[in-house]
Amino acid sequence: MRALVLHGPGSYKVETDWPCPEPRPGWALVRVHSAGICGSDLPRFAVTGSYHHPMILGHEFSGTVEIPAPGSERFRGGEEVAVLPIIPCGNCDGCRTGEPFHCRNYQFIGSRNDGGYAEFCVVPEENMLKLPAGFGLRAGAFIEPIAVALHVVRRAGFTSGKSAMVFGAGTIGLLVGLWLRSLGAARVVMADVRPESLERARALGFTETFLPGQSPAPGAFDALFEAAGSSQALVSAVDFAADKGTVTVVGRDVKDTVVPHSVFERLMRKELTVHGCWGYNLSGEEDFLLRTLARGAIPVAPMISHEVSLEEAPRTIAAMIDRKLSYCKIIVRIGS
Repeated sequence: MRALVLHGPGSYKVETDWPCPEPRPGWALVRVHSAGICGSDLPRFAVTGSYHHPMILGHEFSGTVEIPAPGSERFRGGEEVAVLPIIPCGNCDGCRTGEPFHCRNYQFIGSRNDGGYAEFCVVPEENMLKLPAGFGLRAGAFIEPIAVALHVVRRAGFTSGKSAMVFGAGTIGLLVGLWLRSLGAARVVMADVRPESLERARALGFTETFLPGQSPAPGAFDALFEAAGSSQALVSAVDFAADKGTVTVVGRDVKDTVVPHSVFERLMRKELTVHGCWGYNLSGEEDFLLRTLARGAIPVAPMISHEVSLEEAPRTIAAMIDRKLSYCKIIVRIGS
């Protein structure tokens, strides 16, 4: 099969004769259709490598069931599915409390196990979601970031009728905004330093956008979300928060995040609650997520800035690493 194979930091290429994996008990063979390029993939391609090599990255993807797991009654050949990448051990304290991303012994499709930048991938059937009718495989590649964004909003304890401001109008920030809107937010303001990102937010129906330093976003907000990976965004979140509001952090900077003493003082005097957020937790939420998608509340098409073939992916990834490309979500189209 064709696969984009990482042999080590800076060494990756498309190979046409890579061995095709085989289904095994509990694991189905998925024919990959679309795979999203996540920002977390870039340092693996460029600097750190993965946990072992050779490795096929890619943890945001969708496809069709080529061969169900032996003896499976859950899936049939040809069904459209999306893949969730965390494979918890099922035995540790995190797993027993229903928190897969707190598993101490997890595996992960696309970093510890071969992932979706290939024609085929073997996936535990527990990690597959049947896509709603009409949702489509292209949009199905967003299921993992959609699940992450839902978890971000849940971590904030957000309830309908509250106001919210999201810093960072990239894929995760936009998805957070869409979930907030779907869950009944009274007001959602999207903030970013990039005018093109705010244009995309407006295309998704966000009527209030904020370009720091150029336009006001008056008022204090109940819930602030830092999805930019920026110390300044975190400082701004504290400034815009209402007393006893929440600040939820999902963005990661590549350098130290520094909060000045005066800002930390304001955080304390406002009695803000700060949440860290990592990964997703769909325990008990899968049906809710799929129903929300089925009614069209989380549109993703405007977020797709580029769609490239598997053969074009290495050049695209290099341009992303070198910051020569302005993008939101790039989809690698593998299947037809």
